[in-house]
Amino acid sequence: MKNLNLKPLNLAYNILFFALLFACVGISAAWAIPAGTVTGVALGFVRTPKVALFMALQKEIWETHIQEAVFADNKFLTTLDQADKENIDGRVVHIPQAGQASNVEKNRTQLPATPGERTDDLVSYQINEFTSDPFFVRNADTVELSYNKRDSILKQDRQNLAKEVAQDVLLSVVKAQVGANTDLPASSILATNGAAVPASAPGATGSRKAYALNDLQRAQAFFMAKDMWTEDKMFALLTPQAAVQMFPADSIVTATYMNAVSPEERKAGIMYKAYGFNIMVRSTVYVLNSAGAFKPLSAATDAADNEGVVFYNGDALEFAMGDVEFFENEGDATFYASVCSFLVRCGARAKRKDYSGIMVLKQAATV
Repeated sequence: MKNLNLKPLNLAYNILFFALLFACVGISAAWAIPAGTVTGVALGFVRTPKVALFMALQKEIWETHIQEAVFADNKFLTTLDQADKENIDGRVVHIPQAGQASNVEKNRTQLPATPGERTDDLVSYQINEFTSDPFFVRNADTVELSYNKRDSILKQDRQNLAKEVAQDVLLSVVKAQVGANTDLPASSILATNGAAVPASAPGATGSRKAYALNDLQRAQAFFMAKDMWTEDKMFALLTPQAAVQMFPADSIVTATYMNAVSPEERKAGIMYKAYGFNIMVRSTVYVLNSAGAFKPLSAATDAADNEGVVFYNGDALEFAMGDVEFFENEGDATFYASVCSFLVRCGARAKRKDYSGIMVLKQAATV
């Protein structure tokens, strides 16, 4: 009996299976106990999990949990235009750019008209790979845990992957990694003009001009002037400090903007609706140095850094979610355990070469 590998949880699954099966065919459920016990003991001698009657965990489940976590922890990603997955098998995604439209002439007198040829272009963005460090599962049986326990094991890696993906997407839509026209134009970066408040960028010191509600009106005017305003497609991603300054808790107007959000929208991450923007809040959005250049959140902090938030037309930004994979070396002889890791492929960019459809509002230093 030393080869018996009987797992109580699998035995219970077997009995439940036969109880349901017998109920469907009119056999007494009492027979499920001996039937489930016999098959459970028989399968207990089988070492390979591929022939087991039940598999409490499939690789696809792990992969689905990771993919769901990317969107659950960073709901703003769902507001971006989603690239078709079949178009992102490679390393780089290309977005065609239509050339200049043909000239229109009123009451044309010169005939024949001279035909022209439209010159099209493209912009590109890179699909990046995010991989977690491998981790040990010291006993292969731990892959057969219940959903809640399994989720607790994955939680830290899931959060880390989701955080890295979201931060990379935010940086990619203002600073492309491949091709020309890689930086958000300075004309698309507006500065705050409110009263002096303490600086809120990590490591920053001194005071900055506060965010204000009229910044939403300025952002609205910015998009309308560029013909990039689309009803129900306009979004703002604020930091907690920006939200507090724009929507103070003691303001009746704040309550109005909060009440404008439906329960379904609130579940999707929208906290306020004002001036046509669906407003979401995230712990961090952008950090810009004193020269106005965007910094990765992992970069060293500086006392002169400034916090930034973003406004955008969801149709003007593209997000590509590629493969999500779970890797496992089960029963690894070197580590005396199962070793697992995860991989996520994704990328993003502003669709237009001139970055139309996105605007950043940064804190301005006080004089």
